[in-house]
Amino acid sequence: MKNDKELYELIRETSFSIYPIIQDITYLFEEYFRERKFFQSTFLAYCIKPKPLTPELYCKRSPYVNPISVNRLLVETKDAGFLKFIGEDEYMITESGTAGIEAIHDTFYKRINEMNEFPQEKLKRLIDILTKLVKACSKVKFNSGNVCFNASYYGHPKIVNGTLAQVDQLLDDINAFRDDAHIAAWTPVGVSGHTWEVLTFIWNGEANTVDKLVEKLPFRNYDRDDYIKTLEDLTQRGWIQSGEDGYSITDQGKAIRDKAEADTNKNFFLPWKELTDDEVNHLRELLQGLKEINLKLVESNGNK
Repeated sequence: MKNDKELYELIRETSFSIYPIIQDITYLFEEYFRERKFFQSTFLAYCIKPKPLTPELYCKRSPYVNPISVNRLLVETKDAGFLKFIGEDEYMITESGTAGIEAIHDTFYKRINEMNEFPQEKLKRLIDILTKLVKACSKVKFNSGNVCFNASYYGHPKIVNGTLAQVDQLLDDINAFRDDAHIAAWTPVGVSGHTWEVLTFIWNGEANTVDKLVEKLPFRNYDRDDYIKTLEDLTQRGWIQSGEDGYSITDQGKAIRDKAEADTNKNFFLPWKELTDDEVNHLRELLQGLKEINLKLVESNGNK
């Protein structure tokens, strides 16, 4: 498929254009969960129910986070009343947690549907193509698992079909499938998610020193010593090298990271063969149109 990267970026950009069209609803997170971190763990428990949430499953869904912090987070979420302990390292969502998740999403979906200005006929066509693609995604099975996609696809809160809310959920499914596609591409390399992420930040030039990594990734819950050890490990592997301006990728490291990127794209576009060329082209046009309308809505709201 031509322009693979551009098409995926358009999907991401369109997905990210939806939330900002409504006025800020972050107050709901504080109202129902007190702290945003409790929402994240509770929402995952909501998405995978009746399967229990475990630290292992959480780390498969979020492989770049510090596993030690995950254990602590789940205990804290339980103590806050949003999860309940049902066995060794197993948690289920509580009634309070369920009520909070559904209240926040009900408000979000209701308001984006009210704000939507994308023509209904185009919206329906977009939903039809995205639904076909997502169903094709559900048939692809990776050796590393499909934890991200399954949590999204099978765990959506209820919405009104034929609305922008449905588009939002379908785009979430595709983005989650992309996460699985990338995990499947790099796990055969044999390093941890943390190590892989550090390599990626050096590979793409976003952060190449300990200080920059700590600054960029505080939400991963790793400290300076962790990054120092990881950078030493990557140096010993011959994947990065130290210089006056920080670390840089070596030829060996670049080859490994480039291959994973190519494999990610290959994995991600496996289900796209179910779409015709006309459907792909129409999808591109519809996504671009929706994104542009949403951006105009955001700009209009900001000028009020």
